[in-house]
Amino acid sequence: MPDIAFIGERSFLFEKLFQDLGASYQFLQPSVLGSPFLPQYKMVIIPTGFANPQYSKTLASLQRQKSRLADFVKAGGVLTVFGPVVPEHNFEWLPLPLRYICEYGPRKVEPTEHECSCLLCTITPECDGYLIPGEGFETVLEDERGRAVLVAGKYGRGMIVASSVHEFPASEYILWALSKARPSRM
Repeated sequence: MPDIAFIGERSFLFEKLFQDLGASYQFLQPSVLGSPFLPQYKMVIIPTGFANPQYSKTLASLQRQKSRLADFVKAGGVLTVFGPVVPEHNFEWLPLPLRYICEYGPRKVEPTEHECSCLLCTITPECDGYLIPGEGFETVLEDERGRAVLVAGKYGRGMIVASSVHEFPASEYILWALSKARPSRM
């Protein structure tokens, strides 16, 4: 059973990151989401650009599989999603309300003690926008203007972590998420 499902095109940089951590992983084309033949995963990663048709064809599949993604998290999985890289996006396919506004640039964040703040490797990350969390999400990290760049929401036994940080997640974060998550079907 792979630990991580990465939804989108194969990425050698993510592949190297997962291999360095000793984490088992599977790259999933968006078209296979919802297949009854998929194994259980502890973590699902949806990379930057998932809603931008110039980079990805993932959004339509996420919208179709909304209930399966919710069930995955509810059963104990950790869903990690990055910025959609479109001018604005409402994450209507998530079970908790979240909105995104695109605005590229470096940000300055203050470290916090929140358990998933380890997603960042730096206090000056590059971001592709900011997040407006709705009920169920808490802001983990804000930029210098008080806008959320990392949010987390508990849903059932699992967690949704969303970020507009335009960088790879830190190894520490992936290890944290895998230790926290329970294997779940998508």
